[in-house]
Amino acid sequence: MMAEQAGQKVTRRPGIGTALAAVPFLGLLAGMRYEWWSYPSPADLILNLGTVWLGLLGLTAVGIFWAIRLYRYRRRSGKLAWQILVAPVVVAVAALLFVTIDLPDDRDFDRASGGMQDLAVSMLQDGRDTAGETTVDGVSFSTVYVGKDDCVYFVDRGRNDALSRAGWLYAGQCSPNPNAFRRLDPLTGDWFAFEQES
Repeated sequence: MMAEQAGQKVTRRPGIGTALAAVPFLGLLAGMRYEWWSYPSPADLILNLGTVWLGLLGLTAVGIFWAIRLYRYRRRSGKLAWQILVAPVVVAVAALLFVTIDLPDDRDFDRASGGMQDLAVSMLQDGRDTAGETTVDGVSFSTVYVGKDDCVYFVDRGRNDALSRAGWLYAGQCSPNPNAFRRLDPLTGDWFAFEQES
């Protein structure tokens, strides 16, 4: 029963409808996190930020609506019902999934790192400067090249935009300078995840 009689007024409990209202905004955040779509460059940075903010502001609005409805229902009826927990549980489960499910680039690196290392070592041994557009174990790279620092750069096709390039760096014969990167995160062995200005 979705309504309770309190004096002359009928008060709706915050329940499944509020949880359903949160789903599209969680979907926007999940789509950005797991790269379900991409925007065309150079507008992608602005559109990505806009999509994330739309998702966050939408969830905030749903949360405020839920809190107001819960307060009114509690004040008028003097009790709580299990349906009030549906919306917070949906948001909590989504947050837990965001934390536990690997990002696409983490899965790509795990799948292709062996083949990438073989390619990097062979390029360094053969003296090849670039391998151009390459696919390794199903992961596509816009370019693979040996930098002036003797690091081998695997530039991920899916994470390039007009302002930056990102991917993985093999440092078997180099010591990457952190100041040359926007982001440089150590991974396993001689590997780093990097992002730098184009």
